[in-house]
Amino acid sequence: MTSNLPELLRDSLNSQLSIYKRIHTLQSDLLRDLNSENELNKINDLLTLKSSLLDSVTAEMSRNAPFVDEWIQRKEEMQSSPLYGEIELIISEMEKLVLELRSQDEAMVQRFDPQSQSKNRIDALRALR
Repeated sequence: MTSNLPELLRDSLNSQLSIYKRIHTLQSDLLRDLNSENELNKINDLLTLKSSLLDSVTAEMSRNAPFVDEWIQRKEEMQSSPLYGEIELIISEMEKLVLELRSQDEAMVQRFDPQSQSKNRIDALRALR
């Protein structure tokens, strides 16, 4: 049993949220660049960076999976923690941001191939999620 679970979980979630925010900003830049028809190299660089950030989120989630599991098991008990509300707020913000990221992903797919929706292009973009 982890005695400082709320602090560990809050810090982990804040780290993940920070990465999601970077991805959101990156995707906003990418969508803007797609609109302005900038060169493909810049777009490719942004997609590569997005992939790296997604790898960071995955690594953070894996690293902190035991804390999340313990939090879920002890959630009722954790409601008395002063950090409970803050943690729930972070989780809500992450959920909202992930939905926005998915929407941005779909917008990118539409821009890359508005006519035929080429399966290869769609699969390539979705693989970067």
